[in-house]
Amino acid sequence: MPMLGLIRDDLDRGKYSEVERRLRKLSLKQLVNVPARRYVAALWNNLGVQQEKFGGTALSVKAFKQAVTWDPTNPVAHLNLTQAYWELRDPGMTPRFLETVIRLAPQDPFPHLALADLLLSQGDVTRAATHLEHARPRAERDPNHQAYFRRLMANVGTIEPVRTAADGASRAPQVLDSKVARSSESPLIRKPAPSPEPASPTRVTAVAPSPIPPRQPAQPDAAHFTVQFDGPPDEATWIRMRAILEYAFEELSQKFGHVPAKSIGVVLHTNQKFSGAGGSPAWADTLFDQSSGTIHLPTQEALDDLALLSRIARHEFVHALLFEYLKGSKTGIPGWLVEGLAMQLAEDPWSDVDEAGQKPVTLIPLTSLHGEWTKGSGESVQSAYLEARSATQSLVDRYSMYGVRQIMSLMQVGHSLDAAMQKKLSVSYEQFQRQWEQNRHSSMKSTGS
Repeated sequence: MPMLGLIRDDLDRGKYSEVERRLRKLSLKQLVNVPARRYVAALWNNLGVQQEKFGGTALSVKAFKQAVTWDPTNPVAHLNLTQAYWELRDPGMTPRFLETVIRLAPQDPFPHLALADLLLSQGDVTRAATHLEHARPRAERDPNHQAYFRRLMANVGTIEPVRTAADGASRAPQVLDSKVARSSESPLIRKPAPSPEPASPTRVTAVAPSPIPPRQPAQPDAAHFTVQFDGPPDEATWIRMRAILEYAFEELSQKFGHVPAKSIGVVLHTNQKFSGAGGSPAWADTLFDQSSGTIHLPTQEALDDLALLSRIARHEFVHALLFEYLKGSKTGIPGWLVEGLAMQLAEDPWSDVDEAGQKPVTLIPLTSLHGEWTKGSGESVQSAYLEARSATQSLVDRYSMYGVRQIMSLMQVGHSLDAAMQKKLSVSYEQFQRQWEQNRHSSMKSTGS
């Protein structure tokens, strides 16, 4: 159905409210074709991944439920729904549900851990121990699951088993509620399904787990952000904005490989309208204070478009993260790398930049993108952002984020980009540019741009 392709395009452009509205108009009776239903499930799942960024689990869980309804065999959506249930202490996370998830994703340790946790709360130590043994091979090696696994293993030896009827005692099932002591670990970040291809009656891309860095446990008492109000205090808006920034803190700090050692300052301008253009990062870049590392956000009408607010806030957070990593000094760090990292790490859609990639363009030498470029014409600015993203992705793909951090650290203490690249990556800046330009030209020819 062409309509599903249009919904996917809106999802790629970040029009999440419109995507949800269109998806809710679909019905299972309307789409009897199995591939089409799987396609819709992938759209619901990926919508939930994006909603998590700005609305939290209470919002995204609804999308994951829809994904599971449309495709009961989708392992990615089931794993995301398991995570959402776990975080919300939702009664929908029953043994039967978890057994279904285990059947669909037998190699993932988390459903086994969650089921063991649930069984321990019911005194079923024997079955809990069995699931912990199933989870052990991966959970012991995965730092994201280790703490949860160890806590459950410790509990196995301290909980007295509930006797069965054969032992002379009746066994009453217990309902797990929010008062049961649970681990605060958050075992993974939401998994998107691979972007589905345009829908057709006969073929839809299969939904399969995609590799994505897991989210590290949040520290609920950590002051990751401090707020100041420029204008009347607006605590309600700050609560929503802080939730977006906290999600960015957990996800993007880990992807970059550095956790800020001190709080990041946020100034909310409650007398200013949130009205900048959202098609490129240009407006977001004017909101970050390059001298103090402070994030500035206008608040009036900011909550009217949570997707745009999330995109702007996440982009600014990356700038704050890089500012802290470089100890406040970006001397020598090329602008294309800073902007490219902000786009690469956040992975949020920018429609103007994406559209620039569909047009024939003349490559701008990377050396021309070392300073500020936001004062240029609209098209040239979008081309600059496009190249920054492309060159940074090439750098990360070839040499890893660890390699990028290494060369940034050397530049921060006075090395030139060329010297840093030769020392840490064994390639000169000129060689890297040449490789990137060749790949860029090849890519443009293959797409007809």
